[in-house]
Amino acid sequence: MLKSITESKKVIKNILSRRNYFILFASTTILLFLIFYMLTLATTTDHSLSIFIMMNGLGYAISTFFLLFVISLLFGVHASLFAYKIRRNIKGNKAISISGGSGGFIAGLFGAGCPMCGSVIFALFGAPLALFFMPFKGLELRVLSILILSLSVYLISKNIYCCGIKN
Repeated sequence: MLKSITESKKVIKNILSRRNYFILFASTTILLFLIFYMLTLATTTDHSLSIFIMMNGLGYAISTFFLLFVISLLFGVHASLFAYKIRRNIKGNKAISISGGSGGFIAGLFGAGCPMCGSVIFALFGAPLALFFMPFKGLELRVLSILILSLSVYLISKNIYCCGIKN
């Protein structure tokens, strides 16, 4: 298992060292984090970070934005690996790759929000204060998103490693 993780790291490093895939990674990461940031502060008074911190506490705010940043990074890696896989026409189960990335992204979207003010995404389903009633105020959705995206990145990189990286 440890060997597979090491091989996956090598694949990720190799692919992200290529200019086009690094640009895709960086732009996807930045864009997704900005979306998460805006969704988190969307229902906060004046879209204010200071009010968000005052309502939820500094520790919660730091952990929220850290986890959302990790989700953004993992989704950026996933997008780059998936683009590489499609471009190189590497055989494998693309449905698992798409569903893993989409599942992690959707879980992250549901986790983005203010538990005290409401979540825009949960509001679409008629439960704007759903994060407030969760045991960890939505942090569990962010951790779930990280786990799903990590598994998806691992599976894609493992598939690329097994098929060989072409230059």
